[in-house]
Amino acid sequence: MTKRFHDLTLATTVHNNVGTCLAMLRSFDINLGAAAGIIVVDDASEMPPHFPSFNSPVFTLRNETALGFCKAADRALREVTTPYALLVDADVLFEPGHFQGGYAEFKRNNWDWINFRQTSFEGIAQNSYEHPLMPPWVFAAGNQLFVAWQKLQRAPKPGPGERIAAVDAAHSSCALIKMEAFRAIGGFDLSYAQCQSDVDLSLRLRERGYRVGVDLGYQVKHHGAGGKSGEVARVLDLYRARLRLYERTYPRSRFYLRPLLFIRHTLELIWFALMAPFKKDARLRARLEMLKGVWKGYH
Repeated sequence: MTKRFHDLTLATTVHNNVGTCLAMLRSFDINLGAAAGIIVVDDASEMPPHFPSFNSPVFTLRNETALGFCKAADRALREVTTPYALLVDADVLFEPGHFQGGYAEFKRNNWDWINFRQTSFEGIAQNSYEHPLMPPWVFAAGNQLFVAWQKLQRAPKPGPGERIAAVDAAHSSCALIKMEAFRAIGGFDLSYAQCQSDVDLSLRLRERGYRVGVDLGYQVKHHGAGGKSGEVARVLDLYRARLRLYERTYPRSRFYLRPLLFIRHTLELIWFALMAPFKKDARLRARLEMLKGVWKGYH
C-alpha cells in the first residue's frame, strides 16, 4: 500500500537534466510513497521536460531564461500550498528507509529546515550540513588548516530517543521545510546564484529562532554530494558566495578577510605559475580570478 504524505509537496528544479530528475522522482515514488504534489521548475532547458504519471500529480513551471538554482528553487517553493515541502536536487536518489519517522519527528518537535544523511553514488559518506560553521579565518587560511580544524570538531548528536540533531547550517540538496518559517524570513536571498544560498538561509532562520538540523535516521544518495560536481565556474561561484556570506554574517571579517586572502592567493598564484611549464593545472586560472575578485570586489 502506497504511503501518502497529504501535507507535503516535493519541489525540484531541472536544467537540461530531465533524465536525472526522472530517476529521483521514481525513487521517491517507489521507496517513500506519494506527496500531495510535485512542483518542477524547468530553468530554461533546451527541450521542455515531459513527465510520466507518478503516484503524485506533477505541476511544471518554466523559466524562459535560465535564472540559476537559487531563483528557480525559490520560485518552486513559493508555489507550495501545503504546510511542508521537500526541496530536492535532481541528482538525489531516495533509498528505502524510515523517512516517515523523521518526518513525524520534524513536525512533532517543531523543526523548520533539515537535511538527511547522504552518501555519494559510490557510497562514500558526505556531510549534508555544516556544524560548526567554518570561521572566516579558517576559510582564509586554506584547505590544509580547514582539514586540521575539522578533525577537532564533534559530530552533531540528537537528544535521547530522537534522530534529528541541531546544526549551524543544513544544505538544500534534500531539505525538509516548514513553509511558515520559509515565508517568514522572505525565502532565499536571490543575490546568490547557487552556492551558499542554503547556508545563508539556515543562518537567517536560526537568527529568527527557527530550528535547523539534520535527520541522522534516514539516508539519500546525492551525485553532487560535498559540492564536488562542476569545474572552475562552480569553484568560483562557491568561493565568491562564501566570501559574501562571511562579510554579511561576520562584519568584523571585513577588516582582515580580504587582506589574508590576497596574500594567500598571491603566493598560490606564484607557485602555480612556476609549475605551469611542467604541469597543466586549472587551479592557476581559478587563483587568478580569486585574486582579481579579492582586489577589485565581485559584482
